Amino acid sequence: MNLVEIEADAWAALERATTDPKSAFRYLNLCSVDHLGAPQARMVVLRSASPSDRSLEFHTDTRSSKWQEFSLNPNATVLGYCPDTRTQLRFKGRVRLFGAETEQAEKAWNTLAPWTRTTYQGGPPGDDLALQNADGSKGADPNDSSTGKDCFGVIIFDVTVLDWFQLHRQNNKRAEFDYKDDRGHPSMRWLNP
Repeated sequence: MNLVEIEADAWAALERATTDPKSAFRYLNLCSVDHLGAPQARMVVLRSASPSDRSLEFHTDTRSSKWQEFSLNPNATVLGYCPDTRTQLRFKGRVRLFGAETEQAEKAWNTLAPWTRTTYQGGPPGDDLALQNADGSKGADPNDSSTGKDCFGVIIFDVTVLDWFQLHRQNNKRAEFDYKDDRGHPSMRWLNP
């Protein structure tokens, strides 16, 4: 494939991942920097991918450490790997945060399944798990009167650079797509793997 085809294929794989739970790119590593300057990484579900906007969408609890970290430093990296094609996608960029009562969060909330909404109920992420349901299980009670909506947030990751890497037995391939130029076309180049 040439560089134009590689870029199109990468974004198409991301778009497919938003609806295919078995896609390798459905779950991606979202990396931030904490208040001490230490890198932090966590798996997140890819909710939307927009090749035209060059953006990825994730959902999170606004009480989470990643929300706080991105509030202080919006620079981020996203990393994904597909073992079938042996392709790594690494994105550099910045995030925009949309909390409760924003149009973006409202629209995303309305698409969530009821059981997904329950993940935003209960205590903040990372706190001690104190809630025990009537059936003995721990976690958010689906009968809880709070909806969790006030803790729901949308993270839009605006891609500035896509680093594509494909492993081969010999002759690994690597390419970079730089989106910092606003003229609509990325600068593309092959890189030494």
